[in-house]
Amino acid sequence: MEQQDKPEDEVWRITYHFVWGAMRSKPCLIGEIAERLQALIEERAGGATFEPLAVIIMPDRVYLAAAAPPTLAPHSIICQVKAYTSRALRDEFPELTRTPSLWTRAYLVMAGEQIDPEEIFQRFAAAQPPRRPRGRPPKSVVGQLADDAANVCEEQSSNPEAAMDVDTSVDTDSAKTN
Repeated sequence: MEQQDKPEDEVWRITYHFVWGAMRSKPCLIGEIAERLQALIEERAGGATFEPLAVIIMPDRVYLAAAAPPTLAPHSIICQVKAYTSRALRDEFPELTRTPSLWTRAYLVMAGEQIDPEEIFQRFAAAQPPRRPRGRPPKSVVGQLADDAANVCEEQSSNPEAAMDVDTSVDTDSAKTN
C-alpha cells in the first residue's frame, strides 16, 4: 500500500448556514443594533474556531454562513454566538430588555457550499409555528365557545344519569365488618 503525501497546512472546513430569530419576531435588529450585532458576530468568531463567511441581518432574524472544522458541532457555534450577542446587545441597548430573552431557542442549520440564503429564510419561516394573534379572540369565536358550553350543559341537564358517572354497585366483601 502506498502512503499518500498530505500537505501539513491542509485544513478541512464545513460551511454551515444558520438562521435564528428575535423573540416574538420583534423587528428590533435595525440601525445601530444591527451594526453592533454584525461587529459582535465577527468579534466572537475571532475568539472561536469558526470563520464567518456572510452575515445578513434582517429586522427580525439573522443569517450567518460560517466555515468551521468538522470537530466543532454546529450547535456549539450557534449557542456561543447567540449567548455572546444577546448579553452584549442587552447590556448596550436597554430597550432590548423588554422581552425575557433576545433570541428564541429555535434556529435552522444547513451544511453545504452552494446554499442560497433565501432558501434558508423560507425553510426557517415554514418551520416556525403559526403566531397567535394578539389580544382577545373575535366575538364570533367567543360566541361559538359559549354556545358549545351551553350545549354541553343542556345535554347534562336533560340526562342526569349520563352526567353523573357514579358506580352504584355495592361491593359486598368490603361492606362486611368483623
